[in-house]
Amino acid sequence: MNGRLVLSLFFTLFFISVGAQKNVTYASSKDSDPKARQILKAVSEKIKTGKGVTFGFSFVTQAAESAPVIQKGKAMILGNKFVLDFPEQQLTSDGTTLWVYLKKRNEVQIQDAAGLAEDPISPYKLLKIHEAPELVYILAGESRVNGAVCDVVEFKPLNYDVEYFKIKAEIDRAQSQYRSITLYLKSGDSYVLNISSQANTPFADSLFAFDLKKYPGIRVEDLR
Repeated sequence: MNGRLVLSLFFTLFFISVGAQKNVTYASSKDSDPKARQILKAVSEKIKTGKGVTFGFSFVTQAAESAPVIQKGKAMILGNKFVLDFPEQQLTSDGTTLWVYLKKRNEVQIQDAAGLAEDPISPYKLLKIHEAPELVYILAGESRVNGAVCDVVEFKPLNYDVEYFKIKAEIDRAQSQYRSITLYLKSGDSYVLNISSQANTPFADSLFAFDLKKYPGIRVEDLR
């Protein structure tokens, strides 16, 4: 799986059938459903990325008419810095530089991190969709994930030129935590981020700078 593709967290008007909402015009994130905003505020308070948070997750790529591809990983986030660790690769960013380490090849690709946090299909982006000013959202019902009752919040982009048309988040009602986030592309493909664990964790800044000295014989490809 392309690691860059996996980088994105957490949209159309979501099949609204409630009469009172049929004629609402969404011009900004401020027009979002107040009930959904209250739920997402509680989620935001549990995700303290400014102090450090760790997520265990699986990322599912579902291409149209193809079998799903599943990859498990761990995300460590501190502000705009992150480490995404997968079995075959690790992506590290200090907010300025992105290091993509290919484990089997003992190779690291160095890139600028500019714009990376805005990639809509990144787990980093998806995990912070509650902060996104470019999205509007509504409360769209409830579901169950592994027996837990979840509130379903659906998001649409205010910019209709983007490649996706909807994001659906299932939020554990008792824990105020994401259980799954699904992004739907106009192409028919979808990406699902299933959250298996979440914990606030203190991190040192050094965690988010890739240390070449720890990898003897590593091949470096600087793409900046």
